[in-house]
Amino acid sequence: MQGAQALLVRDLVRYCSLVRMKAAVYHGREHLRVEEIPVPEPGPGEMLVRVEACGICPTDLKKIRNGLLPGPRVFGHEIAGTVAALGQGTRRWSEGQRVVVHHHVPCGACFYCERRAYAQCAHYKRNGTTAGFEPAGGGYAEYVRVLDWIVERGTVAIPDDVAAEEAAFVEPVNTCLKAVEKAGLVPGETVLVVGQGPIGLLLGQLARGKGATVVASDPLPARRALASALGATATLDPAAEDVPGALRARTFGRGADCAMVAAVGPQAIAQAIAATRPAGRILSFAATSPGETAEIDLGPLTTGEKDILTAYSSSIDLQEEAARLVFSRAVRVRELISHRLPMERAAEAFELALRPGPGTLKVVLQMDSRTAA
Repeated sequence: MQGAQALLVRDLVRYCSLVRMKAAVYHGREHLRVEEIPVPEPGPGEMLVRVEACGICPTDLKKIRNGLLPGPRVFGHEIAGTVAALGQGTRRWSEGQRVVVHHHVPCGACFYCERRAYAQCAHYKRNGTTAGFEPAGGGYAEYVRVLDWIVERGTVAIPDDVAAEEAAFVEPVNTCLKAVEKAGLVPGETVLVVGQGPIGLLLGQLARGKGATVVASDPLPARRALASALGATATLDPAAEDVPGALRARTFGRGADCAMVAAVGPQAIAQAIAATRPAGRILSFAATSPGETAEIDLGPLTTGEKDILTAYSSSIDLQEEAARLVFSRAVRVRELISHRLPMERAAEAFELALRPGPGTLKVVLQMDSRTAA
């Protein structure tokens, strides 16, 4: 059996060296184009996954828009697909299984892991999925190579009745669940979610799941309408309404118990701080790149004893719970997808995501053009 497996691995390596695939390759600031590159080769303990769907994430968009990293690379980390081939010695999974793969997994034993600050772990910062070049996610390609530590600890099986585009939300739901857990929400609290893009809409649903009353703020009517459909008790237009005043009116003059900031910019954080009650919490989520600054008056913040919290990236402790929430549809994700485009239209997909119009929410690349629209 071992000899047969070695033969299969040699055949796979030879196959991968000859066959090429389409990928959206990043070359620098706002320079991304679809190219043909070699199919990556899975090494011992690794696997090759045929990507079925990959969501376009705001953190990748920032890297592309601002040229934060040198090219060439293939980004994309909200990955759902099917195991296409196994490297030598890979036993946990089998060909044909449908899987979600995370791109980061912590070591579990360092100073930061002991404190559950997994995103600060040096091993966590190593990207464990790649379509070639410097590992950077690799989901914006037809195939992705999953490194051994992700195979073992960062891969989740997809149930038969769950579409790939839904499963691709497991990682972003994990990041939002981590934020909601860090905010310490308890039943009966009033939560303001600033910004109703896909992340804000996920945060609102998860806050409701904790028993909170959710008030959603966004200047776009369509996004406010979707927030309401997904369970927000009230929606507010910050361009036309006094959001802090509205929160105080709903809470006997106090303000929100917690505000979660899912939008970038000084106005978003200022709105959240002003709308939060004394001794409340403000959680910053969307600001993840250098230069995303805001000026804060520390006097009333301090005398009001308001806590500023932050949350970034995913938690391995929440991996299974995030998957359960998506797969059971306790968190509704399909309504968040506004555009599904095939790899051939990747440039259009990234333009939509980089410069979203009123009707743009989540943009998903689907590798099977027959299912994209």
